[in-house]
Amino acid sequence: MNSSLKIIAISAVLWLVASCAGPQSALRTEAPVVDWSTHLEQMQALSEWQAQMVIYGQDRAEKFKLRLLWEQQGDRYQIKIKDFIGRTVAVLEGVPGQVSLKTSKGQHYQGEDADQLIEELLNLPIRISGMRYWLLGVPAPASAYQLLQVSADGLAAKIEQQGWQLKYLAYSQQSGQRLPSQAEFSIDEVRLRAEISQWQLPAVE
Repeated sequence: MNSSLKIIAISAVLWLVASCAGPQSALRTEAPVVDWSTHLEQMQALSEWQAQMVIYGQDRAEKFKLRLLWEQQGDRYQIKIKDFIGRTVAVLEGVPGQVSLKTSKGQHYQGEDADQLIEELLNLPIRISGMRYWLLGVPAPASAYQLLQVSADGLAAKIEQQGWQLKYLAYSQQSGQRLPSQAEFSIDEVRLRAEISQWQLPAVE
């Protein structure tokens, strides 16, 4: 092969390589890097949301599984606790300092502390006050925290707050926000794993 033909052949190969690589590069989509301070402020200020999830839990005595429909409106929340076939077995409603729990059997309980009430009545070690924010992928604003690990896209991967270890395993895009779809919350012998299947956020005007 003479030099002219060799140059043409090399040029053709390079053109084919560039043609193949071009579309692949164009198709790659990566989540933009999030500014943690901005994201933290936005999520802590998010006052209205709804989430459907399954909680897999384990403490020193037993394992359990819960289906939750959590609706947050400002400081007011309603949490429907469902059994494995989707029937509502209890509804927890409240605001800070006042909470009530109604069961499907017609029982009605009231208290001042949601965490204490749900643990005493249902024997569930779930920290309602913290999880309002933890489920959103951020610490509660009322107490100190440590951001121990950040993901490649700038979101929290591991947080410590009030003795709890918060691990975020996966996020999904919801209404323009990156929100957790899988998370683990643990303290001492208590471990909770949340798998969030659906988020609903207010429409952005």
